Amino acid sequence: MPAALLLIRLLAALAGIHGVVRVAGHGQAVAGVHVIQDGDEYGVTDSLGRYSVQRLQPGEHEFQFVSSRFETRRVTILLTDGSDLSLDIELTPRPMVLPPLDAIAGPIAGLTADNPAGSTSWHEAGHFRFDADWQSRQPAGGVDLMQAIARLPGVSTHGDNSTALSIRGGRGSENMVLLDGVPLIGAVHFIGASSAINPDAISAFDVHTGVSSARYDGALSGVIELQTSDITPSRLQLTGALSSTDVRSVARAPLGASGGLLLGARASFRNLFSDAQSTGSSTGYQDFITAGHIGLGRGTLSIVGFESGNHLLWQTYDAASTTTAASLVQLSTVPTTLGTPTTGDAANWQSGAFGTTWTLPVGLHTEWRTVGWWTGSTATITSAASSLSAHLASGISEFGATTELRTQQRNSSIVIGGELTRPRTWYTIAVPATAVDSAVNLDLRSQPFLGSIYGEWDWHGTPQFDLRAGLRANTNFTSAPNLDPRLVVNVRTSPTTRIEAGFGRTHQSVQSMLNEENLTSAIIGPALPVAASTSLGTARSDQWELSIEHQVGSAVSLSLDGYVRDWENVLTPTASTGALFAAGAPLFGGGKARGLIASIAAERGRFSVHASAGLASATQQVGTVTYHTGFEQP
Repeated sequence: MPAALLLIRLLAALAGIHGVVRVAGHGQAVAGVHVIQDGDEYGVTDSLGRYSVQRLQPGEHEFQFVSSRFETRRVTILLTDGSDLSLDIELTPRPMVLPPLDAIAGPIAGLTADNPAGSTSWHEAGHFRFDADWQSRQPAGGVDLMQAIARLPGVSTHGDNSTALSIRGGRGSENMVLLDGVPLIGAVHFIGASSAINPDAISAFDVHTGVSSARYDGALSGVIELQTSDITPSRLQLTGALSSTDVRSVARAPLGASGGLLLGARASFRNLFSDAQSTGSSTGYQDFITAGHIGLGRGTLSIVGFESGNHLLWQTYDAASTTTAASLVQLSTVPTTLGTPTTGDAANWQSGAFGTTWTLPVGLHTEWRTVGWWTGSTATITSAASSLSAHLASGISEFGATTELRTQQRNSSIVIGGELTRPRTWYTIAVPATAVDSAVNLDLRSQPFLGSIYGEWDWHGTPQFDLRAGLRANTNFTSAPNLDPRLVVNVRTSPTTRIEAGFGRTHQSVQSMLNEENLTSAIIGPALPVAASTSLGTARSDQWELSIEHQVGSAVSLSLDGYVRDWENVLTPTASTGALFAAGAPLFGGGKARGLIASIAAERGRFSVHASAGLASATQQVGTVTYHTGFEQP
């Protein structure tokens, strides 16, 4: 242990201790070292390794300098008068002792995360983790985020189109998408285009299809967490790609000594659609993403921004005979007999978000995290056929903030937090009385004030038993709060077999007027949101799940996952229209989803295999009418 470097200096001031903490033999300053004086923590060293302790009484004082990366240093100081003492400390790096390791084949990207049956780490059925090398592990070199998610067990789409993802029987509008903790709404392009999120900007992401943490709420089905890179580059880095339809690029640059900045953009350069008579169409999209982080004192400040835009223009037709043009609300499906092209139909939608995150360590095992954001989406659809015309305008603008405190103990962790949001939604449409699904000047607007508090406890006390219990309370400050319990239990009956059972309830205040049963919704995917109000209630979903997994040898894993999901008070456009969006008063209903998925995963050397087969059913009920949804096959 190297000797401390003591520099004593007498000053005519109050008694105090100050100095710099450095690495022994290197002279490099050490930030984040906890300074403990006489058994009480006084503070931590700043980014330059400096510390200062003031207003000390004359006499003997014991100081400890504690860091998880260095050996603890103890120094006893004797203050004889009111003079300041300058004390520079050198710390010795702590040797890293690794626990015994069992060599087994690692999981492939897209398989359930942290999930060997014999593992003592936490497991969540339906949680899929995509690590930094997720792009290289996609079939045929695919790099599209939504297509990667669409291949997961329990996730389905309309055909091969990934503009909307159904997770365990839900609608695409019932999923929550988070970008560095900031919610995204309506962040999709259209069929034939890439996903709205630049894949080169995403270092990893998680997909939760089952009973997720109580930290997440506001979505009935699944949660998709996207994470940008938090690596601080040492120099400017540029990457790019060119496809047959668009060009994309990402730049990374250092931001100060302890931060980094990411900028990414993509834009289309040719039309993707053409009509039956080759008269042409005009389509285009673009998206932009930025992210950055920098160390400030003891904490880290992060920012993230996102923007995407879409424009479609296509021709409608005047009737050449008794065949009439299609309904405006149906976005002018071309009739059997084509006539003369008229003015074009158009659909435009944009999505944007901006947020900041402040992360601050509090003590050795506790972290405080606060996120503030704005997120929004707008859409306009204009259609003209023959003498008819229609115009839809819809959007959402939401401000929100989340704060939480997380503490990690030896065998458990606790999270406590709260959230406030203020969504403002509007949905206006004018359809002539002679049109299909007619309505005149429908105008739905709402601006509720929503709040929630939540707590969750993870306990991993024994190798055979894990428990995660959480509760979230939601309120609009005008009615009784909704309570959302979450409970997941893991039992390992043997070193190779694990059984998991769980229950979770969620509520969703902002729903969508988009009819996702209409095939046009597989081509374009505007959000068309409406928020809960006195007449528009809050949707609720309850999910039960049971999962069994068995490890065969060191390389093969077999699993069987079953789920039952019921939902109530869900806005159901399909009950009132077969068109893309509802032009009348909203109707609400319930539904049920059932599923059983069998999976096998094997990895041997450089080869890996993952296969799954499932049976699923999803039905919607409105009044006395029950029908199967188009998303029921995983």
